[in-house]
Amino acid sequence: MHELGISQGIIERAREAAEQAGAARVGVLYVTITPAADFTRESIEMYFEMLAGEEPMFTGARLEWDEAPVDARCLGCGADFPVAVPEPECPRCGSAQVRIDAQAAMIQLTGLGVDDDVGNEERDGGENDGGGGESGGQSAGPEDTTRAGCS
Repeated sequence: MHELGISQGIIERAREAAEQAGAARVGVLYVTITPAADFTRESIEMYFEMLAGEEPMFTGARLEWDEAPVDARCLGCGADFPVAVPEPECPRCGSAQVRIDAQAAMIQLTGLGVDDDVGNEERDGGENDGGGGESGGQSAGPEDTTRAGCS
């Protein structure tokens, strides 16, 4: 049930970033998940939908998923390598005795699609390096959103 707490944390961070960007509404939350996650996307989405429905700022918002690798070490041969799947095998020796970095992030809010004003939307199409919290305001069309960074 820690997925509820994770979903609450995502919404809290999104609210903070949206308020910093001066947003009236959040339409999209960009989330990156790694193989270190001990939960499924579906469980996060279920709790997110439940919680988002209770807050006007997030009404109709959706999660947009990305995946990122994490570091791992083979317990058989000692090789270090990046992994992109939850149950990896060592590329050097083929062992399934692999330990994913315990310090690796499981999930991270990396950006937001926000409305600056009700009915007036912009989108920042730039990459987010995990820091910041700014929106670039680059126009990408009449129904765009500002992509606010999150850290």
